[in-house]
Amino acid sequence: MPAGWRIVRLADVLSEPLVNGRSLRPGEGGLPVLRMPALRAATVDFTQSKSSDRSGNGHAILVAEHGDVLVGRVNGSHSLVGEGALVDGPPTPTAIPDSMIRVRVRPGALDPRYLAHLWKSPVMRRQIEARARQGGAAIWRINQRDLADVLLPLPPVGEQRRIVGLLEDHLARIDATTIRTHSALDQADVLSRALTARAGRGALAGTARVPANLPLAAGVGDGTLPGLPERWRWTRLHDVAEVSRGIAPSGTQEWNPSDTDVSCLRVANVQRGRLDLDDVRTIRLPPLQAEAARLRAGDVLLTGGGSIDSLGRGWIWEEQLPHCVPHSHLFRVRISAHQLHPVLLAWHANGFGRTWCHRNATHSVGPASISLAKIRLMPVPVAPVDEQDHLVAVVQAHTAALNTARTAAERALEMAGRLRRNLLDRAFTGHLSPPLPPSGQQEFVL
Repeated sequence: MPAGWRIVRLADVLSEPLVNGRSLRPGEGGLPVLRMPALRAATVDFTQSKSSDRSGNGHAILVAEHGDVLVGRVNGSHSLVGEGALVDGPPTPTAIPDSMIRVRVRPGALDPRYLAHLWKSPVMRRQIEARARQGGAAIWRINQRDLADVLLPLPPVGEQRRIVGLLEDHLARIDATTIRTHSALDQADVLSRALTARAGRGALAGTARVPANLPLAAGVGDGTLPGLPERWRWTRLHDVAEVSRGIAPSGTQEWNPSDTDVSCLRVANVQRGRLDLDDVRTIRLPPLQAEAARLRAGDVLLTGGGSIDSLGRGWIWEEQLPHCVPHSHLFRVRISAHQLHPVLLAWHANGFGRTWCHRNATHSVGPASISLAKIRLMPVPVAPVDEQDHLVAVVQAHTAALNTARTAAERALEMAGRLRRNLLDRAFTGHLSPPLPPSGQQEFVL
């Protein structure tokens, strides 16, 4: 520690004892009550709240006041339990829920803004995660006694305020760059989706277009189909592909030594324009059933159940795993007689197909879904076979350039996260300097 700094327990700088918030019944017309995402930033986000009935179940309501630091005492994630944020002038009186602990310090000893930034630092995260305990339902918890004993690096109040000023200047630069980088990523995603969607219906070139001519099908609504270039045609999915539903694993099946272990893709593994194979489950199936459901290179996977936003998305299987089958909430689409390039179908499904699936989905209290009979009727544009490979190659060249830019932006965001952590670590060990001029600052490099 630098000269003049000392180490203190949180309990030694409190103006009032630590206290949990109150459990409030949901309702209308009462005080808003904070939700856990309100603690993600250094200051409490009061837009992250819900309404209550104000009664507090007979207990006095605990209201957030300027200068309080609120700490989450329960969370399903070890890395998020104990998150803290500063109350910086709530717009309206807002209640503190029983999932949070109120920390109120003596301003003459500890500046609340200093504590709020310290709470986000590796210095505090190491202590909180070491003290957190896992309870029922895999929930991580930290209590008042644990928080009272955390150790704080404490410079004089004047130095605390100097550190806060420098730290917020540095963080503002990082935040501004991070916002611009996220915006660039969003724009790249929008451009990529627009490019592939237009390619899938032949709209990249300014050629003459012929009005759609597809007979109506019973039980589905197609909406208005766009015109296609000459030599292109609209058809139904079942006319160009064999469409089948995946496997519904039995949870009560008895062990059979002749069964075989196979990987099983779920809705979470099939994203829009990519497959996420970080977490793939394994199931046991009879060999004949496993072989019949097995995915082959070039199969297009489409989601048929889940949230309304996930419905209809898909991508192509390329033998990433040796033996894999789809779950029953996925459709396996296998192109017949090479009539349509799988990439063109996947692009179409992620654009027009998504909207079409939303229109024809079955909605209930739970997840949305679309039936096998309906998905087979999805309208599909088909380009002349002799044009398809060239069209895919041209568009993939453009999307490859976008992917390169996206990768660079993602690396910049990772660097920003490391820079933020290092900055906070240096700030609370007495090594924080003023920002460098623009020609040399690390934030500018991002």
